[in-house]
Amino acid sequence: MKNIPVDQKAMLPIVKSSRMFRYLTEPEITVMLGACAELVYEKDERIITERETSDCLYLIVSGSVRVTVDENGRDVYICTLGAGDVFGEAALFINLKRTANVAATDTGMTVLRINRADFMRFIREHPAAGIKVLFMIIYSLLAKLREANLELAFERKDDMAQGDIDDLLKDYLDTK
Repeated sequence: MKNIPVDQKAMLPIVKSSRMFRYLTEPEITVMLGACAELVYEKDERIITERETSDCLYLIVSGSVRVTVDENGRDVYICTLGAGDVFGEAALFINLKRTANVAATDTGMTVLRINRADFMRFIREHPAAGIKVLFMIIYSLLAKLREANLELAFERKDDMAQGDIDDLLKDYLDTK
């Protein structure tokens, strides 16, 4: 990973086009960029490691990342995220271990990173902009929760059909 100075002029249109920050004005984005670090990763370089603690949110500027989880010593693919996508947003609020591995899929893959302290300072100093970003983070987390719920419901449906559950309960209730 290489940490380079943030070129605010070049980053402004990229950040403005991302879903997370699209409602910020150019001056608000400029202030937020002042709190960010720009990081460049090589192919397969790990950005986030599952079960480690971190307090940073990442915005993909260019390239893409592969999200995986460790299952019995092997990486299981979850998804790929690309330019404009954000990951790690829950870490801005709570100290939990990361739930997945995130690694660059391209050489020269670039992210903007902001840590909790700098993000909270941004919110205190620019509450109107902070509220806009917080709403987008909430939206992002709720969308991820919805996806997880749908996946669990699909897996549950495959595991046991409703008829099986009804038969099981009928057998239990009939024996009493």
